Amino acid sequence: MSRPRQFDEEDALEGAMMLFWKRGYAGTNLPDLLEAMGLTRGSFYKAFTDKHSVYLQALDRYGETRMAKALAELTDRNGPPPRERLTNFFYRTENTPLRPAPRIGCFLCNVMVETAPFDAESEARCHRISQRLWTALYSIVQEAAPDQPRDVLERKATALQRLYLGSHAMGRMGASFDAWPDLLQELL
Repeated sequence: MSRPRQFDEEDALEGAMMLFWKRGYAGTNLPDLLEAMGLTRGSFYKAFTDKHSVYLQALDRYGETRMAKALAELTDRNGPPPRERLTNFFYRTENTPLRPAPRIGCFLCNVMVETAPFDAESEARCHRISQRLWTALYSIVQEAAPDQPRDVLERKATALQRLYLGSHAMGRMGASFDAWPDLLQELL
């Protein structure tokens, strides 16, 4: 009879996510991953199989926690007006004290660049999360401009999605985006 797990899987995945987010897949070695997750080698292999499976689960966790919370705030019609919610959403790309660490960008974006081009599982997960992002952005542009034709709203949502993802890459290099309200005004 096997013993029950002696660790919190959510906490372990949170530790793994933060390490992968900061260092990337290639820059994360197993000893550091074990330390970040608070696991022994045996517990790690029993629960997670390998580094790649943990990486994919960490990406899922990012989508289910950080991204889901951001998208809920973005689409909350009980919150501020649409333009303000969109601006607040884009300010998430900034290097601020609220970020987990300076210059780490967006975990989704990091995975899109580092592993998704070479790994079908990473690519599929990135696609699912970025599709949820697109849907939320479509919702906000439709709310802000309900009279615009669907094809115009779709193009705006696509432009915003790509701007958001690209801005995270630039934020990782330390770029600042003080002019978000003016830049976004054109797209709504």
